[in-house]
Amino acid sequence: MKTIEVDGIKVRIQIWDTAGQERYQTITKQYYRRAQGIFLVYDISSERSYQHIMKWVSDVDEYAPEGVQKILIGNKADEEQKRQVGREQGQQLAKEYGMDFYETSACTNLNIKESFTRLTELVLQAHRKELDGLRTRASNELALAELEEEEGKPEGPANSSKTCWC
Repeated sequence: MKTIEVDGIKVRIQIWDTAGQERYQTITKQYYRRAQGIFLVYDISSERSYQHIMKWVSDVDEYAPEGVQKILIGNKADEEQKRQVGREQGQQLAKEYGMDFYETSACTNLNIKESFTRLTELVLQAHRKELDGLRTRASNELALAELEEEEGKPEGPANSSKTCWC
């Protein structure tokens, strides 16, 4: 669990990492059902991991809720000398799937905060209508509570009868 702030909104994010391993495939599908944002991650030094992205996208499309936000990540950008997948390949694939794209390095912390912040922004944008509704409802409830408080105060001298909300 981690809390980050985006546009003045504090968001608690919960991160699940299945490392793309087949043995986790069954539980991964369960996590998809409640996901609001998903990173699809490949290793830039592994053409094989890049090829698996298409399968993961297919699973996400099948099991995740409609409108789930996705970002494609090319990780291990610090291992340029071992690169097997060009940046342009990643950018092109992300474009085909309508996703944002980042190359990151967990080792050097390159684009880690930026990619998490962006995914959070996308999720918030996707749920903006709900958030605005919550804000409006909370604001209306506060206004109603203040109005009820005002109406409950005596209008005359201190010994006049009080209004009861029973």
